[in-house]
Amino acid sequence: MKKTIILTLLGILCNMSMRAADYQYLVFSLNDGTTKAITATYITFTFTNDNLVATTSGGETLATLPLTQLAYMEFSTDGTSDINQINVNQIITDANTVIYDMQGRQMPQGSSLPKGVYIVKNSNRTIKVNIK
Repeated sequence: MKKTIILTLLGILCNMSMRAADYQYLVFSLNDGTTKAITATYITFTFTNDNLVATTSGGETLATLPLTQLAYMEFSTDGTSDINQINVNQIITDANTVIYDMQGRQMPQGSSLPKGVYIVKNSNRTIKVNIK
């Protein structure tokens, strides 16, 4: 039994490391909507003067980003973010549109939404929207 658990865990770890190797870039998205992609091979992160500093193993600085401006980061295969900028007004045109907050509560139709994250569902698709 113990041997089976160990072999299973080793298999999972090997699979995870192979999948991580597929991503060649790390994409940083900033609060102003801009992105910065860096190579995801042998990078080191340090925090200096309220900045995130990404360097190579040789000490070359790849990026210096203010922590207060960093919205999120994600791995990518082509150096672009998988997050698409969408105009919410273009999405909410369907009579079947329903908006939910992150607690699952349906928001009133035609109401002005406060800052936050919402799930917007209409006849064509369901997306997550961040209103800033």
